Amino acid sequence: MMEAFAGMIMAMKVHFSQMKYSVTKHQDRAVAEAIYKNEIDKVGETEKYEKSRMAESGYMTVAEYEAKSRAKTKKDINEDILDKAEMPKDENMVYVPQRKFKLVKYNDPVGSPELSLPRKLNFDRQINAQGIVSGDYTKLVYPAVYYYAQSDCTSCDLFLINLDTSLSNTERVKRANIVNKEEEPLISTDKDIDTKFIFRTLTPIDFSSDNTKLVIKEKVGHRHDGIWKTDLWVYDFEKNEAKKLPEIREAIVNYWANTGGVDFDEKRWDIYPMGFDANNENRVIVCAYAYTGEVPKFLGTWSIDVEGKLSKLESLSGSSFPVSIVGYRLAEGDIVPSSEAEFEAKQEKELNKDKEKEAKKAENFDKEVKKLEYQRKLNQMDMETMIKIREREEYLDQFKNKNDYEGITGD
Repeated sequence: MMEAFAGMIMAMKVHFSQMKYSVTKHQDRAVAEAIYKNEIDKVGETEKYEKSRMAESGYMTVAEYEAKSRAKTKKDINEDILDKAEMPKDENMVYVPQRKFKLVKYNDPVGSPELSLPRKLNFDRQINAQGIVSGDYTKLVYPAVYYYAQSDCTSCDLFLINLDTSLSNTERVKRANIVNKEEEPLISTDKDIDTKFIFRTLTPIDFSSDNTKLVIKEKVGHRHDGIWKTDLWVYDFEKNEAKKLPEIREAIVNYWANTGGVDFDEKRWDIYPMGFDANNENRVIVCAYAYTGEVPKFLGTWSIDVEGKLSKLESLSGSSFPVSIVGYRLAEGDIVPSSEAEFEAKQEKELNKDKEKEAKKAENFDKEVKKLEYQRKLNQMDMETMIKIREREEYLDQFKNKNDYEGITGD
């Protein structure tokens, strides 16, 4: 019943639209069909335009329904929740004591970043550790540490969050949320939990000066026996590839075995990644120490290229070597004074008003653009139909008498 009524309304719209065309043009079937099809298309275009001006409703086509009901990932759902969520605000409450946040150098002093495992990890089963921000403030990388109570051991993933570049540098880091992290981790440690008391952690050290690479250290050890070894990793953001560099440890072992006759299989020793070479961003600097007595023995400052092809002894006399310091971390500052908080609140209020005006202006502009586009579309459809009619009339003019006309017009 409703479909028949809608069809009748459509026919009436087409009929009244056709009245502007010359009646004589309806004597030819092809012309009449061209006019009818054009008016049908214009009615559909008009309905589409009018629908775009109205608020969304439950009445929609099958295609629209299927698009709306398409399954969403957990990340999409969480993003929708975050976008729609609004913190309650008391407009009368302006000053709340709070600390300022600032960005400070992450790898300062060089080689100092360490990942500690607090006792709360045993209860929470997972913690997200301190993240490092790239030098261009576009990326944040952080370790997620997992605790397995059944074997009292840990594993770790390193995740990436792409920062919102529309915000200020500090604000984009403050608003970084793990909901927006990349699904797949950049690097993962072994997840084997059969051996009790084993811990495996990943600690980012620093970005390269062009922010395309990140150096990371992986520590493997035993809860009751200390650290067993530290492995060196480099992640390349251009290639989306993580590369482990065991060659640096092999080079150190071979050097001291050949020059000093030291058997490292019977000694405890380790490397300490310092960061990228300040003079060559494609090389990573590490220091090595042996624990043979009360005082650790310095085994030299070494470097290795990011492909792991060339390891080199830089110095045996000291660990001081030019290392670039690129990345940042978020740190707490002083408490915000009440006068500053009130001034910022006033500024934010004025800014919100300006944003509302701009949003309204943009909305009106979009409406005008849609209207002009709709009118242009109708004019184009009319023009194309008139061209078809003219071409048909020129074709019919080739026939001089009525006998030739018959069979062409269908009358």
